Amino acid sequence: MAGPTGDLTSQLVAYWRSVAQCDAATRLDALATTRDAVRSGAVSPRALGVPALGDPAESIVFAAVTEYVGTYPVSVERRQAAVAEAIDWIRRGLALHRAAVFGALLALGDEQVDEGLAGLRLGLTQTELECVCRCATAHPSRATRAFLAEWLAVLEAAHSPDAAACACVAAALAALAT
Repeated sequence: MAGPTGDLTSQLVAYWRSVAQCDAATRLDALATTRDAVRSGAVSPRALGVPALGDPAESIVFAAVTEYVGTYPVSVERRQAAVAEAIDWIRRGLALHRAAVFGALLALGDEQVDEGLAGLRLGLTQTELECVCRCATAHPSRATRAFLAEWLAVLEAAHSPDAAACACVAAALAALAT
């Protein structure tokens, strides 16, 4: 697996080369090693950005983003900056699996983070929406339920509601209600 040194572009290219040679379990192990290095201060949290941006696997991107935005003790400013950066990855289409980035942020259960996601939700494809709903149901919170309820209301209020999108969000809401 690629190390966390060098500029982001060269790191991503090296990471993509390694993806072709490593299965998801190996990449998860490498992510755990990177996480530990970040937590110990040996490398910058930016090292988590490589798998967050460049991995095709939902579970790896979800875990990388969750770590990147700070599941370990971080300052409020650093967490806000990391969340803003991850939202920008979605907005600009920089992440290979932007739905997993969205899902990881939504799973934080933070109303302020959800405000940043609100403007991006209607730009997701059906496949991306399904991923976000999987993430939401796997990590329930009051804020996530409120976000999904509002999302469903927005979808239903559309001039031509997307039945598949409405059904997906409604199913996620129903799963969270149980």
